[in-house]
Amino acid sequence: MPFSLASAFQIPRTSDCMPNTQHQTVEPGARWFSRLLDGDHPWGSYDVKISQYAVRRYRLIIYPPGTATADRRLARLRRGWPLGGAVLILFAIMIGDAVSSPYIVPAVAITACLSVHVLLSLLAGPNRVHVKSMSLVLMPAVTDEDERRRHDEWKTLTHMLTRADDMLSTGAISPVEYEAIWWQAYDRLEDTTHV
Repeated sequence: MPFSLASAFQIPRTSDCMPNTQHQTVEPGARWFSRLLDGDHPWGSYDVKISQYAVRRYRLIIYPPGTATADRRLARLRRGWPLGGAVLILFAIMIGDAVSSPYIVPAVAITACLSVHVLLSLLAGPNRVHVKSMSLVLMPAVTDEDERRRHDEWKTLTHMLTRADDMLSTGAISPVEYEAIWWQAYDRLEDTTHV
């Protein structure tokens, strides 16, 4: 059915005149693929790693609010491309050695990898998607006040954003209020590193 003005009025809407997206059904195959491309949260990601000797590493990445899904996907792809590109180069070399010359396959694979990296940098570079991030490392039995302050800020921001996710999914806040909380967290995060 082609789009028409009459079909636009048949879309179920909430009281805020926003499209009702809370109860849409998504096929199981599309759900895992979308989560793979978009991540767990639309605002970015956070992770905690505890390594040997109880060293804790914290990371928080926040995309600018209002960034289109396609731009966030390109930014995520750009961040992961160096490792993914290297894996693809190795895979091409393993398969290509049996098919072609051992010197041509690595040259073509490396050229393709660098070309994709340049393309992703142009499409999703810092000028297009201004990603803010915070990374910190806490050593056991070390009381660095600056790191403790940054850890408290990390906890506050991650709690603020994950709580907003939960409140949006239950309908306790509107999408506009959700984006306002996202803006608060984005503005609070120190602009120290672009990922």
